[in-house]
Amino acid sequence: MDGISVGTANAGKIQAVRRALAKYPLLARLEVLPQKVASGVSDQPSTLEETTRGAGRRARAAAACGGTVLGIGMESGLFDVGDDKTFDVCACVIYDGVASHIGYSCAWELPPRVRRLVKESGMNLTDACNEAGICDDPNIGDKGGVLAVVTGGRVTRPDYTVQAIQMAIVAMNPSLYECGPAVPGSINDPLPRLGSTPRVLVLRGALWALAVACFAWLASWFGHRNGPFRY
Repeated sequence: MDGISVGTANAGKIQAVRRALAKYPLLARLEVLPQKVASGVSDQPSTLEETTRGAGRRARAAAACGGTVLGIGMESGLFDVGDDKTFDVCACVIYDGVASHIGYSCAWELPPRVRRLVKESGMNLTDACNEAGICDDPNIGDKGGVLAVVTGGRVTRPDYTVQAIQMAIVAMNPSLYECGPAVPGSINDPLPRLGSTPRVLVLRGALWALAVACFAWLASWFGHRNGPFRY
């Protein structure tokens, strides 16, 4: 695997992909190749199924356009719980040439006024939040997103996109899930503990030796000036 094609030209989503892949040594080395592709779903997906379908189409189209085995598609959309609550979520699909691996982000509830504007006026989430006075930026989705506004910057749209990507990577494990031959079996292996790597152990030993040498020099210096050094 030399590269991974991503079904978007959105700078925020591309950065989220890089952030997510950086946590996996076998994926971090891949070149991220943005591809402007269509999702094949509505501008504002209104069900979890439609949102996932859009992400899947982006993933497959990106892999085809980029000429890579792996393709990532991401799609934000809405889904209802009961008759009076609607949630926003990000779906990610990673296509490996054979299987599609699906993951979702955290989901957050739309404020009632925003929900009414989406349901009754047919607005997308960005337009509805601007109309409701929650924000005043038609391009908020390319930045921290409405999620950053309602959480006071604690969780951003890129953050929840990273979550969705990582949850899709969970299924890139041939010992537990169906995967194509391009997927190695160790993507999700635990990272080595910082204190146990050979380089860190050597550095720790060198610092300890330096500390001992400094203490010995200080003892010698005090002894030379004040006579025998006493503890």
